[in-house]
Amino acid sequence: TSSSTTTTTTRSFFASSTDHTTLVANAVVHRIGADAAGKREYILIPHGLDLELALKVDKLHLGRIYADNNCIYGAKVVQRTLGTHQDVCGKLLAAALEDASSSSSSQKEPIYALASLQGLSKWVEKEIVQEEEQQESNGNDPTTHYYQSTIINQLKGTDEASFEAVKAIATGKPRPGHSVVGEGTYRDGEEGWKQLATEFTQLGLSSEADLYLSNGAYLDGIAHLADTSREGLLDAGGAMARLKFDL
Repeated sequence: TSSSTTTTTTRSFFASSTDHTTLVANAVVHRIGADAAGKREYILIPHGLDLELALKVDKLHLGRIYADNNCIYGAKVVQRTLGTHQDVCGKLLAAALEDASSSSSSQKEPIYALASLQGLSKWVEKEIVQEEEQQESNGNDPTTHYYQSTIINQLKGTDEASFEAVKAIATGKPRPGHSVVGEGTYRDGEEGWKQLATEFTQLGLSSEADLYLSNGAYLDGIAHLADTSREGLLDAGGAMARLKFDL
């Protein structure tokens, strides 16, 4: 019975929501967690949707974001057809910022965010592979470069060890003479990877980072191996962007 009710609600709600802009504009933010200064979650749900049902069925959320004291993180667009983080998560971020600003600890400490860099590894790999293929077709002319990334160009030309480590992190394939992409690879590639993560963020390629940057934050640095989950390592070599809010 519960499954049947959920299916009907999902279909009727999304089938009638043809105007995504209006849907998001009218959506309601709910904070889960009574303490505005502690660990909390914010969910964005359609206007009129029963909160108890939304708490039971995550797929009915439009978006969500998390916060812990003065740190905001984990912004996610649940219904991806609605658009980017900026399109969907603005209300969520505003609520999280308001609570963080009002807490006594945040009045002494800056509010900051950690943003995922999904797609960083694929971007770096694509840049390297395209360059190598085009160099081969161009007779390996050292004066011709095809990088969108200026950092990769610099690494390959000045720091071969760092370049090979970065390449291994991006592709998941061990460096020559190594059997795994292990601690040594992440250590040798740390500075180069952080530079590439900075470039990736500054190019506007991180949807979550763009959400924070468009709402009063600035890039404060890259947290190396901040996300060591399997997904975090595959998507971004474990890197996350650290942003501070100038409010």
